[in-house]
Amino acid sequence: MLFLLRCNMEGITKGISTRTVQLDIQIMRSDKLGYNAPIVVYDKIYYTYADPDYSITDMPLSMDDCKLLKEAITLLGSMENPEAERAKKVLTKVKTRLTALLHFV
Repeated sequence: MLFLLRCNMEGITKGISTRTVQLDIQIMRSDKLGYNAPIVVYDKIYYTYADPDYSITDMPLSMDDCKLLKEAITLLGSMENPEAERAKKVLTKVKTRLTALLHFV
């Protein structure tokens, strides 16, 4: 779930605290990040999705999400700093990919 994704992305190799798992599950169940995951508990210790077809990776972006991404790309692309040229190349790739995926201009 989310905590496993975080471990992979952050390179965490030590154990994960119970509190971290609890907070991640709470966030996934909520709409705070848009997941609204149908997580249920069985046998008082196991967690699963109530809907076996549910996946956080299958969540489409809303039109508001697309607008925010477009605004972020524009703002970040206009920044002037030593990394600006590299950032502009990355943002161009992101914008191209989003356009292909979402038909978003």
